[in-house]
Amino acid sequence: MYLTKEEVDQFIGAIIRPGESWGEVPLARLRFRALVEVLLGTGARISEVLGLDRRDVDGERMEAKIVGKGKKQRVLFFTDRALEWLGRYLARRRDDEEPLFVTRGDRPHLFVRVARGAHLRKKVTAHVLRHTVATTLLFNGCPIGHIKELLGHERLDTTCRYYLGVDVRAAKEAHRKFLRYE
Repeated sequence: MYLTKEEVDQFIGAIIRPGESWGEVPLARLRFRALVEVLLGTGARISEVLGLDRRDVDGERMEAKIVGKGKKQRVLFFTDRALEWLGRYLARRRDDEEPLFVTRGDRPHLFVRVARGAHLRKKVTAHVLRHTVATTLLFNGCPIGHIKELLGHERLDTTCRYYLGVDVRAAKEAHRKFLRYE
């Protein structure tokens, strides 16, 4: 399962609503927006993002070195938008804690509550956002080998199993383009 661009916009719009100033919303909502933007801007697993410290993110290079699943080291690449919201969140923090996302007893149902507020029928989780990144990359023509690396999959068949089956649009186009009896 993944979110369409419209559903991503709805979900994000329900965190900090149009007309609300990001400088005035409660820090918890700003932190959640930054977290969602980082998830959507990197394709990382939630555990990988929550394991980041401030010093891990190289804003100039737009990347962070992490130790992912299976204790494999890899690099996360950030979008401009993810870094922008991360910067807004960090600018509002008034602590010197090293973890990038400091939580104070956050409720795990925040994804559910925001999805409900966005009037989405799909269940939205951090992992659905990861699938959204991969599916978006695929639909936009990114080679599957690059998606494998970006997601930190060890094996290409894992990436293929999860994502090649979803691209019905590409399958239809391939059918039209390649199935000829001339």
